[in-house]
Amino acid sequence: MRAVLVRRSELVRDPPPSNVRIGKGALIDDDVRLGSEGGGAPVRPIDIGRDARIRGGSAIDAGARIGDRLETGRNVSIGEDTVIGADCHIRNNTVIEGDCVVGDHVRIAANCFIARFTTIGDGVTIAPGACLANDPHPGSDAHGCLRGPTIERGAQIGMNATILPFVTVGERSVVGAGSVVTRDVAAELVVAGNPARVLKSISEVVCPLDLEEGDYLRAATHPDSMRPAPPPSQNWK
Repeated sequence: MRAVLVRRSELVRDPPPSNVRIGKGALIDDDVRLGSEGGGAPVRPIDIGRDARIRGGSAIDAGARIGDRLETGRNVSIGEDTVIGADCHIRNNTVIEGDCVVGDHVRIAANCFIARFTTIGDGVTIAPGACLANDPHPGSDAHGCLRGPTIERGAQIGMNATILPFVTVGERSVVGAGSVVTRDVAAELVVAGNPARVLKSISEVVCPLDLEEGDYLRAATHPDSMRPAPPPSQNWK
């Protein structure tokens, strides 16, 4: 599949390639690449939803399906056959490899690495520099067991945290900055450290500045009304 550079002016003057479907209202900067060299493989479509905002230097590979209102920073990479839901934000220099599934209302900050075969649920927030790995045998030729982590609905991953392959982070859990998560985390827990250990329930999380209770804490007792929350503070009491 031939790579295609898309400019906003070209979207107005010329239709996109037949295998690229771009929703109404999408804005795509200069030098965004849609597609990848496939060595003669069958052309697979790329779907980009309505009102997307995709900034310069980014790349979206063959087979990717993206929901409405995606907003990217610069130099974002979205791999082959990855599916991304609606109302997601992906910031500068973040890489999402192929065959990942990302839910709705997900926020992924700058300089994150999301390995192939990772699943991210609705309303997840991932802070800058987080790494979600998929290879339990780095450097080995045994690649049949690759599997990324599963981050369940409403979980929050702190800055520079590492989540190892096969790990599940439960709904509305919080992973502290710099943590290395080596085993599953149950729902609604705060974990931190290397290796990450349970510190408390999210019901015990308080604002370090003693501000009014926020959306994240209300979501612990009213999950059906949960909205995407900002990245978690690491200054737990």
